[in-house]
Amino acid sequence: MATTAYDYALNLLAARGYSVRNLKRKLEQKGFSPEESAKTIERLQARGYLDDEKFAQEFARQRLVVGGASARRVEQDLVRRGISPTVAKSVTASIVQEEGVEFGESIERLARKKAASLGGLDDVTRRRRVFGFLARKGYDLDEINSALSRIFP
Repeated sequence: MATTAYDYALNLLAARGYSVRNLKRKLEQKGFSPEESAKTIERLQARGYLDDEKFAQEFARQRLVVGGASARRVEQDLVRRGISPTVAKSVTASIVQEEGVEFGESIERLARKKAASLGGLDDVTRRRRVFGFLARKGYDLDEINSALSRIFP
């Protein structure tokens, strides 16, 4: 059982990545003092175990390449997790460029997959649900309507 804030934080980081803000919040929710949490975070950063930019890169790569989310949605999610807007924007742009993410193909692939999973419904309901799904992924109205017009002629 983790007895110190540092041990607890290491156990959390072993399971998944955290931003500095989210890890600090988790430590304080567990009952560690703000001073102890701050010292733990400094120690983790000094050893390279906690880095907001690395977290942002891993998060953005996962959401953009595997998850099919839009760049705008990934930026919003990163900011919500405590990453600065400038870092979120630059990391997202670099991942899109490095991985060659093509949002037109991505949105259509997601829309087709979602529409196929709704096979028993009428076309109007399927279209509405696919629209909502894509909107939650962060795509804008023009992109969604373009994809839907190709899928539901």
